[in-house]
Amino acid sequence: MKPEFRRIHENDELLPAPVCSFLMPYAEAFDIRTAEIDPAFADGENMHTQYGVNYEEELNCLVVEGSRNEIKRYAALVVPYGKRANMNAKVRNPLDAKKVSFAPLELVRELSGQEYGSITPVGLPRDWLVLVDASVMEQDRVIIGGGLAHSKLQIPTALFKEMANAVIVEGLAKE
Repeated sequence: MKPEFRRIHENDELLPAPVCSFLMPYAEAFDIRTAEIDPAFADGENMHTQYGVNYEEELNCLVVEGSRNEIKRYAALVVPYGKRANMNAKVRNPLDAKKVSFAPLELVRELSGQEYGSITPVGLPRDWLVLVDASVMEQDRVIIGGGLAHSKLQIPTALFKEMANAVIVEGLAKE
C-alpha cells in the first residue's frame, strides 16, 4: 500500500522547521504533500517493495562539499533512485571547487536541521546549491526525503525551477 500523502498543512509535524518554512509559501500552488513512513523502509528499494512506489518517482539527495584552497561550498545533488551522481566537472564547476567529496554527516545534520536517511533538497541553507539531474524533470511529481527519517515529500518537479539556488544539470546522474 502506498503511503498516504496529505497536504503539508495537514501534516506539517512530519517536517523539520526549515523544510516546513521553505515549503509553506509554495504549498497550495504546487500541491505539496507529505506522508509518514516506517524509517526501516525509507530507501528506494524498500519504498518500492513495501509501499509500491514506482522507481521513476523516487529521488535520492546527496550533500557534497566542494573545496578550493580554504573555501568550502555545499550542494545537494538530486538524482533518480538507482543512479549515482557524476562527481566530475558537473559538480565541481558549479561549486567552483577543485575537490568534491561527500559532506560530513554531522555537519549536514547540524546545518540543515534534517535527519540522516531523509535529507531533502528543499529548506537547505540558502547558500547551498541544489543540483538537479535534468532527467528528473521528465516526471511531473516525485518523492523525496521529508527531512525526518519517518517522512517523505511528494512534490511537482516544477518546484525545482522556482528555487533560486537550484540548477538543472544535464548528465548529473549516471548508471
